[in-house]
Amino acid sequence: MKWGIRFFVGLFCCTGLLACTEEPQWSLTPSISFSQIQKITKISNDGFGGKAKIDSVVMSIRFQDGDGDLGITQAELKANPTKYKDFRNFEVNVLLQKNGKFIPVNFSPSLGGLMNFKFKGEQKPGPIEGTVDYSTQFVYAFYKGYSPLFTAKNDTVKFQIYIRDNALQTSNVVETDPIVIFQD
Repeated sequence: MKWGIRFFVGLFCCTGLLACTEEPQWSLTPSISFSQIQKITKISNDGFGGKAKIDSVVMSIRFQDGDGDLGITQAELKANPTKYKDFRNFEVNVLLQKNGKFIPVNFSPSLGGLMNFKFKGEQKPGPIEGTVDYSTQFVYAFYKGYSPLFTAKNDTVKFQIYIRDNALQTSNVVETDPIVIFQD
């Protein structure tokens, strides 16, 4: 009987100690790391009775932020229009391989945009970490519309990504692995 009581007291104490973990002490400036990139090629209706071949590219990054102020709601944008004028909190730059080197390609409008939801739903400040995915599409028929630098087949691209929190602090920049688009 004494052994059983000691066992349960010991188990209770161990459980209590394991439950008392400290919150991580991360920087208030967001930090990101590259997770993965994948391409999904699909055939879709082109809207004119034909078919269009599309490369959908999905980029995944991991993030950490010390105060969890990532993502923004429409209400927050409207409440502070001066601070958040033209605010974008997810930026993606395209790099195209030409002659063995990656060069920037200007997209208009640029890739990325606004993550218009709160990453930390309960609005309580504190550290947050996770993974976020961003996808974009490249339609084979419109390859020249993206940039005159693109060719009709087998362009190798990679992407530079950074995020911004609601205090306008910018994360580090990460690069994805290269990926081939407009592939036969």
